[in-house]
Amino acid sequence: MNKTFYIIDDHDLLRRGTISYLEASSDWKSAGDAKDGEKALSELENFAEEDNLPAIIICDLNFYGKNTGSNLIEEIRALYPKQKIIAYSMFSGPFLVQNTIDRGANGYISKNSDSEVLLLGMEKVLEGETFIQDGIKQELESYNSVLDALTVREKEVIDLLLNNLSNSQIAERLNIKKRAVENYISSIYEKTDINDRKTLIKKFGEER
Repeated sequence: MNKTFYIIDDHDLLRRGTISYLEASSDWKSAGDAKDGEKALSELENFAEEDNLPAIIICDLNFYGKNTGSNLIEEIRALYPKQKIIAYSMFSGPFLVQNTIDRGANGYISKNSDSEVLLLGMEKVLEGETFIQDGIKQELESYNSVLDALTVREKEVIDLLLNNLSNSQIAERLNIKKRAVENYISSIYEKTDINDRKTLIKKFGEER
């Protein structure tokens, strides 16, 4: 069985340390690594030409370059539909997690978790499962439960709100009046039992 991995992360020490740990603690072998999306896409293209893509790509979500984070995962998924990808990030807000899974990640693991969790996730994803570590999974289920209670328009508003857009920007994006946005947000607060934007973003999104 192919048990190779490829890491995309702009933190040199973390990237090298992760490679060393995985190779020393398991039968996984590194197929290479990159600190940005441009290098990763180039090397993956070479792997594909040789029919030698890594079994799993471990991808950070916050690094410099043109192709970053969930955008890069989405591009890799489009180019290589069968490729298995694990998002490995310091951030774990449920909005970000769901967005990353929707864009093509097979797993989501926090860099704050124990190293064994990454190994477990790699094994589960290799077996064909979607792996979201405990804790993050529970928060995601809570978030999706909230979404189920929202209307289609309210879901559009909360999506933009969690992307840190202002009420005016949301109104412009959705081509509706600012007052309508305020009404939708009031309804979202009532349904989530949250009374302000900062708390909503802290609970479901990522503070920036």
